[in-house]
Amino acid sequence: MLGLGIDEADEDEDVQIEINEVPFVAEKDFLAKHGKDFSLTFSDKKEVVLTALAA
Repeated sequence: MLGLGIDEADEDEDVQIEINEVPFVAEKDFLAKHGKDFSLTFSDKKEVVLTALAA
């Protein structure tokens, strides 16, 4: 899996975290690079925008 998604963690390399009470699955390497602190917002086009707050 690349980046974050809403699927269940099914591999040893995946970790489930919550962002604004929404569960996400991310690779351990992604979280090591970007941290575990994110904001979850929506764009004007109603797309989900995930922003890393700290690395």
